[in-house]
Amino acid sequence: MKDLTNTEREALDLLPYPLATAAVKTAAQNKGALHEIRLRLGQYLAVTSFGRNLKCNIRCTREDIDFVIRRLCGNSLYSHADTIREGYISGPCGIRAGVCGRAVMGGDVINAVTDITSVSIRVPHRVRGAADSAYELLRERDFSCGMLIYSKPGIGKTTRLRELAVRLASGDRAHRVAVVDTRCEIMAGVEESLMADVLYSYPREKGIEIAMRTLSPEFIICDEISKPSDAAAVLSAIGSGVRMIASSHAESFGELMSHSFIRELDERNAFGIYYGLLGRSEAAGSYVTDTYFSESVSQCETEVR
Repeated sequence: MKDLTNTEREALDLLPYPLATAAVKTAAQNKGALHEIRLRLGQYLAVTSFGRNLKCNIRCTREDIDFVIRRLCGNSLYSHADTIREGYISGPCGIRAGVCGRAVMGGDVINAVTDITSVSIRVPHRVRGAADSAYELLRERDFSCGMLIYSKPGIGKTTRLRELAVRLASGDRAHRVAVVDTRCEIMAGVEESLMADVLYSYPREKGIEIAMRTLSPEFIICDEISKPSDAAAVLSAIGSGVRMIASSHAESFGELMSHSFIRELDERNAFGIYYGLLGRSEAAGSYVTDTYFSESVSQCETEVR
């Protein structure tokens, strides 16, 4: 079994001891890394390691799930009620857990979520060097534009945002960076001294507005541009001369551009560079990527970076 990272230890500490032991034992079958831990009421505990979903030999009980929820909330469920309604809980060390159960509705609004039946714990990992090629694309353009990173879920968008934040906000050519870390996961595990201001748990639109108005950033980094109001916040930022680096869900450039709010951003040259993660390559640790540029919307040769 490999040595555990700090975030892996923190994630395992959220579990009852028998489940934590089973998770470590099962992950050891696949190089040992823990990327996700999933509890489903009455079902077998499962872990995800390097893209493989592995079933443990222990079932999750109501007591197990209640234990994990209490640990995630620091025994204060009420203080996390707002994010639970949104489907997640932010835990220690940038760990984020997706949760679902029974929705208590008030008209079209979810007032509360009770009887939680599933908990999906995402364990953030630093992958040093993961954003090197993306950083070089920005450097080649003298850091004069932004970037939108797109892929389907689980391919590594947040990992690259994290490493781009580190690269841009450190070194001999450090930039002033503001990170709108809505779900407290972009900057997880980052311990370097950086020229970065981090707005933890701010709603995306409000965080972008505050960063632009009060922090004088050269770059703003955020995740998941997914609706017109997000796009409006981005347009407001670039109108003030700030470069935006963000992510969005899409399996291809065509799918990305099928969203009208993304097309509007492209027409305004909001990002300049579109960096697509198409999937893992056969080479260990490598990804197949596509790169597009806003002014031409022409495809660069698909390559492994």
